[in-house]
Amino acid sequence: MPSQQQYGSSIRRETSLFANWPPNAPREIGDYGRVNGALFEYFGCLGSEEIATLGKRQSPSAASYDIMIKSSRSVSTHLSAEAKATAGGGKALLEIMFSSEEGIVFAAPSIRITEISSMAALGRLLNERRRAGNWIMGHAVVVQVSTAKSATILLSNQAGAGMQFEVAADAPVNVQLVAGLDAGVSLISSHGVGMKIIGEGPLTPLFKLASLKRRVAGDPGIVYREAVTMTETEGELDVHDVDDDYVLVVG
Repeated sequence: MPSQQQYGSSIRRETSLFANWPPNAPREIGDYGRVNGALFEYFGCLGSEEIATLGKRQSPSAASYDIMIKSSRSVSTHLSAEAKATAGGGKALLEIMFSSEEGIVFAAPSIRITEISSMAALGRLLNERRRAGNWIMGHAVVVQVSTAKSATILLSNQAGAGMQFEVAADAPVNVQLVAGLDAGVSLISSHGVGMKIIGEGPLTPLFKLASLKRRVAGDPGIVYREAVTMTETEGELDVHDVDDDYVLVVG
């Protein structure tokens, strides 16, 4: 199975966001903690009154992620007699296969994005905490969460790992099909698969962080890159002025 860091790095490369670990752990705007490589280590949460001053807004449209890393999926309608007996009439077998022990399936359609309304307000809040001796400069704050109504996240343990699910014979092989699977009803077989999050929701598998950093001379797109571990992505950093000495870096 991919290590936690491998999983986090892979998802960050694909989405430019941080991957929650485990993927079905709770994660909310205002959570803060340390960034360890590609992973976020929870330490605490801002106060409810502090979060209220930042405001929240939701994206007008939904996002969708359909990530297959060293994995494949297919539906077989021309079944053997044994498979027909297993799947039943009018049914087909959805097969998800992994070519490596580092294989990942991340199916999360209909994601709603919620983020804080004012990065400037967050910058001021963290700076006030710093002045009061109530902020660790190495910490980052969750400023955006991606909430999936239903998601399937699978991590293989070995090359050749696989799973079979019973689905309707005319089911389209797409992200909605994978994210909507029901392990209690449709799972037929599984071997060599470690992490199994199948059709769970709602959950927040992705999020974005912001860090308070001391202002330094130079191109902020390069200078502050380490602040949010942007070496894994090609994305631009979002840098907000706080005062003459500090900036808020979002990524």
